[in-house]
Amino acid sequence: MPRNEATSYIFANCKGERAHTINQIQRLPNVETATPVTGRFDLVIKLTTNEPSKAFTTMEKIRAIPSITNTQTTISFESISNSNRISQADNDSPLAFALLKVRGTFDSVLRKLKTIPNFAEAHVIPGAFDILAAFRADSPEELVEQSVEKISNINGITSSETLLSYTPPEKPERF
Repeated sequence: MPRNEATSYIFANCKGERAHTINQIQRLPNVETATPVTGRFDLVIKLTTNEPSKAFTTMEKIRAIPSITNTQTTISFESISNSNRISQADNDSPLAFALLKVRGTFDSVLRKLKTIPNFAEAHVIPGAFDILAAFRADSPEELVEQSVEKISNINGITSSETLLSYTPPEKPERF
C-alpha cells in the first residue's frame, strides 16, 4: 500500500437540494470530489491539494455558495492508500468515511486499517478527529458488515463516527 500525496478535506453542511450544491462545488478549482453523506455532515469534499493557501481559497469559494451553512476543513499531514481499491472504484460505488479518535501511535492504527476489507485510504488530520479513513465496496451492506464493523476491533481507536455516502435524488424537471 503506497503512501500518496496528502490532501485536504472539507466537511460541510447545507440546506436545500444537494445535487445542485454538489454540481457547484465540483466546478471549483482544487476540488476532486464532493460526496453527499449521512451523519453529522451533509457533504465530504476532497480537494486535490494540501497547500494551505489553495485549500483556504477553495474553502472560501465553497462558503460563498448560498446553500452551504457551515464548513470544517482538515489538511492531511500523512496519508496511505490502497491504490487498487481507489483505481477500481467509481463514483457510484458505496463509500464510507470513518472519523477516528486515536490513543497511541498513528502508525499502528494506520497499519491495522490497511488490513480491513475494502480499505481505500486514510489520512492523519488535525482537529476533532485524528484519522479520516475511507472504504469502498460493492454494496452498503458489504461496507458495514465487512469494513465499518471491524474498526471497533482496532486497539488504539477510542471512538469513531461513520459517514455513509448516498446518491442524492435529482430534482424533477418542470415542464
